[in-house]
Parts: sequence; structure tokens; C-alpha cells
Amino acid sequence: MSETATDGSGVMSASEEEQRGRKHVFAVNGSSEFLGAIRVLFESESYNVTTTNFVGETFAQIAAAKPDVIVIDLAYRVQSGWDLMERLQGDAQTSGIPVVVVSTTKEYLEQAQARPSQYGGERFLPKPFDIDDMLNAIQELVGTA
Repeated sequence: MSETATDGSGVMSASEEEQRGRKHVFAVNGSSEFLGAIRVLFESESYNVTTTNFVGETFAQIAAAKPDVIVIDLAYRVQSGWDLMERLQGDAQTSGIPVVVVSTTKEYLEQAQARPSQYGGERFLPKPFDIDDMLNAIQELVGTA
């Protein structure tokens, strides 16, 4: 992997090096408001954050970014969260990435938790969740930023 710098020297600045060493949270959700809140929460804790809605390229984005942890929302009448979890779990490149599953539907969390070999998922949080519960889940899975 080549290193790049804004000064063109090929040497990373101290702040770039620090940012590169931070843990990376990747959040997938259909709500831009939720994604904005997740971004603010984790950036305030010094994590690197990528957010996206459910799009056809989401799996490729995750595989390329190689985040430390993924937050996925399972939404009512939306299949894309289930499909993404199944694909992440079934692919050798991504199956080892911890997943925090969130949903407003308790039954979805129970269903995902009941089939870990199909869907993965290491933590399951009902929405709305307590901010500290989300931070604790991420820190337990990947440590602090």
C-alpha cells in the first residue's frame, strides 16, 4: 500500500498517521438523520467513521474500507439489511468484521441473533438505544479509537 501526503513528499504528517491508526466504524442505515447522529457520536470519540445508506455498492464499499466494526439497521419491510448481513457473513473477506445490529423491531433482533451462522452479529441493540450502550458495544468489540 502506498502512502500519500498532502504535501506531496510521500511522508505522512503526524495527524494523518494518528488518524490512520484509529479504529474505523462503518454504519449502514436508510435514515440520513440516524447516520448523522452516528457520525457525530463516533467522531466525538475519535473513531474514523464511514456512513452510507443501503445502496447496491454497500458490500463493495465495506470490503474496500475494511472497517473494524459495522453498524447495520434492520428496518421494517426492508430486505437490504438482511441481505447485506448474510453476504458479509458468507464472504471470507468480511466474515470476521464484528457487526452491531440495531432495529426498532425487537423480533428482527431476535431473528438475527438466533441465526448467527447465517447473519453474524455480535451485539444487538433495540432502537432507540442509549448512547452509552452503543459506545460500550463498539468498545467491547474493537476497543477505543
